[in-house]
Amino acid sequence: MSDEVRLSTEELHTLGASFGIRAEELSRQLAAFRRRADAEALRDGFGSDEAARPFRELYEQAEHALVQLQERLAEVSSGIKETVANAEATEDELVDTLRSVEKMRSAK
Repeated sequence: MSDEVRLSTEELHTLGASFGIRAEELSRQLAAFRRRADAEALRDGFGSDEAARPFRELYEQAEHALVQLQERLAEVSSGIKETVANAEATEDELVDTLRSVEKMRSAK
């Protein structure tokens, strides 16, 4: 196995964008979920607050999990984008350093 690491900033950028898109889609779906399954709709569907309580609790758990997932997707997207920016900056610095070394060699 090689110790070499290859990093494609273009592929990472695409991956980061994909996570960002999924986070936005989940946010829209969560808003739709909230509209369809709010406490009033549950009460109306089950006839009383008492009958709807277990389902309302399940709804609240599901909503909390979806919010956490959306936040994590957004965090992953942001982290990947930051990694891409750092990699590109490092690559630019390396290119500049190599050019400087090459100029010094040429001048001798």
